[in-house]
Amino acid sequence: MRSEKHARRLSRFWTDSGGNFAVSFAFVAVAIFVSVGLAVDFSRSMGEKTRINNALDAASLATARALSIGEISDTGDAAENYFKAVFAANLGIEDLDASDYTVKDFTINPTTQTVSAVADYDQPLTFMRVGTSKTTQVVASKSAASYGIGDIEVAMVLDVTTSMSGSRIAALKSAATLGVTELLSVNTPADVHVRVSLVPYSDSVNAGPLAHTVYPDRSGATSNAPVADGSFNAGYDVVTYMAQYDIECSDDDEGDASCEDVPESFVVNSDGTAKDDCATDRKAPTSGTSYQYTDANPSYGMISRDSRLRANRCTSSALVPLTSDEGTLTGAITGLSVGGCTAGHIGLQWAWYTLSHNWADYLPAGSVPDDLDTNDELAKYIILMTDGAFNTAYAGSNEDRVACRESALSRAHTAALCTNIKAVGIKIFTIGFSTSDSADAMLEDCASPDDGQMTYAYEPDSASELAATYEHIASLIQSLRLTQ
Repeated sequence: MRSEKHARRLSRFWTDSGGNFAVSFAFVAVAIFVSVGLAVDFSRSMGEKTRINNALDAASLATARALSIGEISDTGDAAENYFKAVFAANLGIEDLDASDYTVKDFTINPTTQTVSAVADYDQPLTFMRVGTSKTTQVVASKSAASYGIGDIEVAMVLDVTTSMSGSRIAALKSAATLGVTELLSVNTPADVHVRVSLVPYSDSVNAGPLAHTVYPDRSGATSNAPVADGSFNAGYDVVTYMAQYDIECSDDDEGDASCEDVPESFVVNSDGTAKDDCATDRKAPTSGTSYQYTDANPSYGMISRDSRLRANRCTSSALVPLTSDEGTLTGAITGLSVGGCTAGHIGLQWAWYTLSHNWADYLPAGSVPDDLDTNDELAKYIILMTDGAFNTAYAGSNEDRVACRESALSRAHTAALCTNIKAVGIKIFTIGFSTSDSADAMLEDCASPDDGQMTYAYEPDSASELAATYEHIASLIQSLRLTQ
């Protein structure tokens, strides 16, 4: 009987399913625990790798820059010590040797003019050590940067609108001067690598030495631009152009073109030339090929000076074509004056012209841009600065008044120009000085996409931040290109 009872109990034990859930849950819980643990360790590893990458890239760039300007020597231990100091600083550690981070294989190659290094970190394992004998895992990264100085051309687009009055224009003058000084610091009297142009803008751009490429234009969304003759003192057939608008024109006794009954809205002299040096945006033609969002030179069509820009709104702050003369640039910055609305896309348009080799025949000899297509060591940049949303456009508008009233149009023109400028290999930095969210979004879209340590959109809120931004951008674009 006793044996039969034991047999029945044993049979019930084997057939009882009441504890299956608990057993299954135990196995699943262990699997979940292990999976979560592995995910935690993996996440930490990826985060640490990103941290090392950023610190390593920053050290490579900083060391390359210091080598390029002669701040440190490419012989001895100076460069390696400099590299390690920057690497540690970016990680936020005081003593690299006492940490779990190691910099190794630091190399300077004078032939290829590159600096490179490997860094690794012994990451403690929390969950992955379960079931293994490993307590740490090595997280490693490699970086290299060029320290050879190629040729650099930079166009600085400066907001001189009414909103920039007072402390803001003072902050811009100080910051832009700092940027120019930093950019030109790699030049020597015998070896010029960096040139800078300045393009102040408000309702328009004062074309200054490029005013001969501008034609007086009546108000309107489109315009058939006259064609320049291709010489430095380019002109156009005033009689033919004025005839488009049924304005009576004739030749005087000496054969010079003159036009009678010129409309009051036309800001022109009697011979059809503009009375000031300002230019508005390039318009699409009424018919035919459009060069609106291109860098086509004036032989394809001159640039409009729309009559809706009042005669007294032409800024006295003229653009400065590419130059390496620091005094010329800083003097122009010091003399900046403010007033008017914000046609930022016009500033961007003229910045492109100052950098375009297509405009070589229309620029002073010392300001002719080099050709990106033939110079592999050439880099071109635009730094577009504003303190507010763009709100003025002439092209595309048939309204009688456009100043501060055409925000959507100006943004659309900006987007088209930014896309085409970046497409030809010019990098765009943007600076929104205490700008609104909508302006920030526009500038971020315009800026070149971030690339490693290179950030292209900035939003400083104070004078000190603006100065730091210009200095930072200038140091970045001094031929410092990550190679790995």
